[in-house]
Amino acid sequence: MSKNSEYVTAMQAQMRQFDKDVDALGTRVGASARSAYDLQVKQLRATRDAAQETFRLLQAANESADAKMHAGMQAAWDTMQAALKKVSADLGK
Repeated sequence: MSKNSEYVTAMQAQMRQFDKDVDALGTRVGASARSAYDLQVKQLRATRDAAQETFRLLQAANESADAKMHAGMQAAWDTMQAALKKVSADLGK
């Protein structure tokens, strides 16, 4: 298995976990906070969609482009994680 395919497999697992984490936030939200939650989830999903596009490019990248694509995907992942942590912290207030 090439480094790229290993990386792609790992990122697929992380993306699935991110979706589960976002979905789990919904269980912590009461009716009064539902509209704010829905807006924040919409923003999280937009961040995820942007990362998903980077991920699609990564999957199609040849070996010579791997390093650049991995850096781009890592940046997208870091952005997604930071957004998720912020929303989670906001909901905990």
